[in-house]
Amino acid sequence: MAKPNKNLSEWIDVLDNSESMSITLGELIETTAKKFPETEALVYSNQPGVDDIRWTYKDLDEMSTNLAKAFLDVGFSPGDTVGVWGPNHPEWILAEYALAKAGLRIVTLNPLYKEQELIFALNTVSAVAIVHAEVIGGVNSSDLINVIKNEIPSLKYNYTFDEGLKDLIKQGKQSNSFLPKVDPNDIFMIQYTSGTTGVPKAAQMTHQSLITSSKNSHVRWQITENQRVCHGFPLFHIGGSACMTLGAAATGAVSLPLYIFKPDVTLDILQNENCSVFIGAPVLLTAMLEVPHFKEYDLSSLKCLIVGGSNPPLELLKKFSEEFDADVINGYGMTETCGLTSTALPTDPPELKAIAGLALPGVSLKVVNKKNEVVKNDTPGELLYKGPGLMKGYGNLPDGSSGINSDGWFPTGDLATMNQDGYINIVGRAKEMIIRGGENLYPIEIENYLLEHPGVLEVAVIGLPDKKYDEECCAVARVDSSELNSPDELKDWCKERISRWKVPRYIFFVDSFPVTPSGKIQKYKLQEKYILDLNLN
Repeated sequence: MAKPNKNLSEWIDVLDNSESMSITLGELIETTAKKFPETEALVYSNQPGVDDIRWTYKDLDEMSTNLAKAFLDVGFSPGDTVGVWGPNHPEWILAEYALAKAGLRIVTLNPLYKEQELIFALNTVSAVAIVHAEVIGGVNSSDLINVIKNEIPSLKYNYTFDEGLKDLIKQGKQSNSFLPKVDPNDIFMIQYTSGTTGVPKAAQMTHQSLITSSKNSHVRWQITENQRVCHGFPLFHIGGSACMTLGAAATGAVSLPLYIFKPDVTLDILQNENCSVFIGAPVLLTAMLEVPHFKEYDLSSLKCLIVGGSNPPLELLKKFSEEFDADVINGYGMTETCGLTSTALPTDPPELKAIAGLALPGVSLKVVNKKNEVVKNDTPGELLYKGPGLMKGYGNLPDGSSGINSDGWFPTGDLATMNQDGYINIVGRAKEMIIRGGENLYPIEIENYLLEHPGVLEVAVIGLPDKKYDEECCAVARVDSSELNSPDELKDWCKERISRWKVPRYIFFVDSFPVTPSGKIQKYKLQEKYILDLNLN
């Protein structure tokens, strides 16, 4: 393991050969199928809306090979890009492995996309085909594709998850085609960034980067063969299609994806499938705790909760640990780093498991100021990444750049501190930091304070423009009305506990938040709303 710089916020590491995964997704599933042929690779059970399945690694390897051959036989060429669109169907993962084996690229599409978003996403990568669920968001997806196909000159093929792929697999069984040799350093996956701050950017990831980050995440969490892992990340998100799917295959674990998250259904799965690990955004755990009769579920097999997808306050993680009677580990990562960047060690104390933790093997991190100088330990600055999970770059920036600095470091846009042992703590987004009259206010710190109130269930702190102080602090909270009657009551509570300049000037109560599918609160939407409501333009 690398050693931190004891004075400066810098951690430098390089992978050794045992930690690097210089293989393709096709080789990964083939190797795992030989090692664990009868181990369940993919399990869907207790979930309305999707068929129960229990595919072994042997099943998944054979089906994906047949599908890959059929893709080539019908006219796809290695290097072509194919869109995959739909909720977390098992066929989504089957298509992922098949596309990889055929030497194709995948562009992952948000199930919430409407016409113009689909046109943008498919045209940006010149997609030749789209593989999709029959119904998405209550709409017949084939009808929608027929409406937009003339707007996408490159689009030639259209296959549904159900009948379309089933027919192709039958064709593939009869095929004499040979699968191409694929380079692990080829771009395989293209994902659009979550969009909490605006226009989506097309991040491009290689086979090797995806597998290495995914494997090392599961090794860090000590997930092993046959361990049953339920997870709630969308498959179009890096957490679902990479970290959870490929991490399971790299370790021989059993993957239990949530088709569409429903808190009571998730609890049924955790109980009935004897899951030992749950991985997902904090908002999913919060929803499960609000299910009536939560205490009646038998979750005795559940030993660990791994949270990611947002920067959860410490008080919220303490609550999860107490209510689920399980260990809780936070993980930090990004699409651009192929998922997990850092996480605590399972042997760490709870206070370290609550922060972003230590870099994964081979990952280098540093915290810099606005002059790009490395700052001293425990000093906030922007976190930069370099390592085996780094994307090849964005494929659609207007200036043609990759988004990666000329020295190979990627600026994450996150504000962080690093202690003398190398542990990272995310304190906010660089663009979210509130500067009130020259004072730097970190939203995550104020959110932590507010969550100490028993009536605050969820909270987001944002900055709003102010003529006197440049910015003012605004807290938007979802509350338990039996504990809190009004925003003024919460403000008075704050005044007794935190410095006056950290007390939000504005506090609003809401029933729900705008969130991305990965569970991140879209703070920019809250800012837009309250700037308009308060006439602060």
